[in-house]
Amino acid sequence: MPDFVRQIYGPGTTTSPFDPDRTEAHYPPDLEVEPVHLDIDLALDLVAQTAHGVVTISVEARRNGVRTLTLDAVELEIDSVEDGDGRALTWHADGRQLVITWHQPFGIRERRRVAVRYAVGRPSAGLYFSRPTDLDPTMPWYAVTDHETERARYWLPCIDLPNVRTSLDMRLRADARFTILANGYLADQQEHDDGTRTDHWRLEERCPSYLICFAVGEFVRADDGAYHDGEKAIPVAYFCSPQHTSTDLLRSFDRTKPMLAWMTEKFGLSFPYPKYYQWAAPGISGAMENISLVSWDEKYVLDAVLATEWTWLLDTINIHEMAHSYFGDAVVCRDFAHAWLKESWATYIEQVWREDTGSMDEALYVYYQHARNYFEEADNRYQRPIVTRHYQSSWDLYDRHLYPGGACRLHTLRQELGDETFWSALRDYLARYAGKVVETDDFRLEMEEYSGRSLGRFFDQWFHSPGYPNLAIKFTYEEEEGQGVFEVEQRQADNDKGIPAFVLNTDISWYIDGQASTQPVRIEQARQLFVFTMPRRPDMIVFDPLCKVLHKLSFNPGDDLLRRQLSAGSTVLARIHAAQELARSGRQANLKAVVAAYRTEAFWGVRVEMATALGKANHEVAVAGLAGIIVDERHPLVMPAVFRAASNYRDLRLREAIEARLEQGLPYAATQAAYEALGAQRDQAPLQLLAEAARRPSFNGVAQIGAVRGLAATRREEALPILLELVRPGGSTIYVRPAAVSALAELAKALERRGRAQAIEALVDLLRDPAYQVALAAVRGLGAMEATEAIAALEMFARGRARQESVVALRVADELRRGKRPDASLQNQVEELRERVRKLQDDVDRLRARV
Repeated sequence: MPDFVRQIYGPGTTTSPFDPDRTEAHYPPDLEVEPVHLDIDLALDLVAQTAHGVVTISVEARRNGVRTLTLDAVELEIDSVEDGDGRALTWHADGRQLVITWHQPFGIRERRRVAVRYAVGRPSAGLYFSRPTDLDPTMPWYAVTDHETERARYWLPCIDLPNVRTSLDMRLRADARFTILANGYLADQQEHDDGTRTDHWRLEERCPSYLICFAVGEFVRADDGAYHDGEKAIPVAYFCSPQHTSTDLLRSFDRTKPMLAWMTEKFGLSFPYPKYYQWAAPGISGAMENISLVSWDEKYVLDAVLATEWTWLLDTINIHEMAHSYFGDAVVCRDFAHAWLKESWATYIEQVWREDTGSMDEALYVYYQHARNYFEEADNRYQRPIVTRHYQSSWDLYDRHLYPGGACRLHTLRQELGDETFWSALRDYLARYAGKVVETDDFRLEMEEYSGRSLGRFFDQWFHSPGYPNLAIKFTYEEEEGQGVFEVEQRQADNDKGIPAFVLNTDISWYIDGQASTQPVRIEQARQLFVFTMPRRPDMIVFDPLCKVLHKLSFNPGDDLLRRQLSAGSTVLARIHAAQELARSGRQANLKAVVAAYRTEAFWGVRVEMATALGKANHEVAVAGLAGIIVDERHPLVMPAVFRAASNYRDLRLREAIEARLEQGLPYAATQAAYEALGAQRDQAPLQLLAEAARRPSFNGVAQIGAVRGLAATRREEALPILLELVRPGGSTIYVRPAAVSALAELAKALERRGRAQAIEALVDLLRDPAYQVALAAVRGLGAMEATEAIAALEMFARGRARQESVVALRVADELRRGKRPDASLQNQVEELRERVRKLQDDVDRLRARV
């Protein structure tokens, strides 16, 4: 599951769920009796939203004398447990686990079978049902699974941890009108006289429980032929609900076969599974790399308009999930402590694919986005080692440390070892461990074997320790000595927190009369000086020009040097850094330089970051510059960022420019951001326009979500009844309701007592909503509102949910119990002060101009 969807789960608070003093260490289970094959025979009733059947588990003993098997089985209705000959076995189920005992002990390597007959209603997690209702007749028919990290146990008796991998036979019976999909290949189909059909899917490769998947429902199908990898033909097909078309599916996913071709060549291995199917359904969270059967939230199925804006994102997700076919599916992490071996790798492949099939600008921009997202979490929430056994829920690990933080570390390792060594070792690692479980040391030893390097310190500082290099650099040119002095400080170094001074190998480049000089530097201390001969003061200086090492950088060698770098920097990272430093300075000349550079910048990603920097500058030059940029910008990937940058200001010029662009017509994501920016105009926001847009259905809810957020941003009492209407079941689509819930909470933070109380009551009621994205949005909303009145409701919610959802609610409740609700007026006061500071800065600039 890629990082972009992590926002709907995650720890959800600023409290670290990885504190060794507050969390226990987690280890993989003993496997004295190990499941090796699952034969799942299940009948699904999509009307009643129930399932019943039998799972027959083949097990193998790892030692003599064992008699007991413990399975995860949460709130399942167990009817019977029998051995392979139909004899009853001793068993006990406590609502969490099923303990099975044989009468006779096993011999070593002895195999036996056990059949568990059971039923399940609509479970709290793992298996999700949908059907049209009176409140929402648009919902499609489906019964689908989604397990990561530990949710198979809510419908399937199994050992629900990654070090147990089984081959599969799934016989799924449902109404014959429905499509039935599962892992592996279709072995058989059987029609029944009662109008049902059984499809038998078989997966011969071993599969952990979190990757077991089926999807049964009313699906549109788009066949995309087969990918031939030189050894076999891999059928490729896509599925979605009738809300979208086969044309939409092909528009969304038809780059899949070229991606398969690139990946198998890159890794030097044939595709490990018998098919590559992808299915989408509304209300499914994000995307998931189930073996041979990837699942998607249907909001990512594109029409022609949304394709202009989201194809970049969708391709990023597609290559990420495909990479899991090797990292996570074929080579499985032994336990969640080592989950970076799949998620960090899949995230890094996003960058590598852009590098090989797009451009270096694209690849480095992906790297920049990864680093920025990781820094945001590390700076504002918590810092943890990438590899850790301490967590409250295994789902806590699936954060921005694991995804982009680990990906950037892999890039640093690649730069440290060189491409030839790195990729050769990686190919051997995948071939050697295919079909096996791995830990971090397995990967490290592979890299050491190929490089001849001792990488213990590298892995200790990058993967086993918290933090990252946060560098502040000062440059001084000493004219008499003809030398430049760089003072490098590692701001993160903190012995008390266990955050080290990193050992870094990189370069510093400087330019004189267009000629570049580059010197390697090895940074080992918290503070370090580097002195280099320079015939005169450089025209431009770039630290880490080849992007060798993950770090955050504060470095202003001089405004004139940065202005030159803004346009002449050879990489997107150099130009982004210059724009951010110049905008941060608050000086009029520097901001004018950023606005001017925006007009000539060719790469869209740099323009995104320039606009974002202008949005943070809080200066008249930035406001005027953004007003002009809004009028002219037409790139579909840039426009949303421009509008969101404008949302930081309340200014008539910006409002008029945005409204004019809306009247001209914008694609969906740009419309979403434009509505958000209009809402941020507060009292001057066009409330009627936003209200109409919030009630108007849009493709996949994209534009409508912007209007909903815009209403919340107005902080106006009149928006409350509209949002209360939209959050209720049937008030808006499943695409929009979670956003409406979050918007209601955001609005309520600025309301007086009565409106706030109405919002809290609505959110508490939504904790019971059958759509778990809505319920989780309500949990987070109550936390954001600091609704101490809802503590008891949050704790009750936690009792009936899957572990990874319940810990979010309990964490929010805990913070509410320990905290206090701030005065809602403080935020308004802060905004007023910011506006006064901006006006004072304008006055100062005018006085300087007169002098």
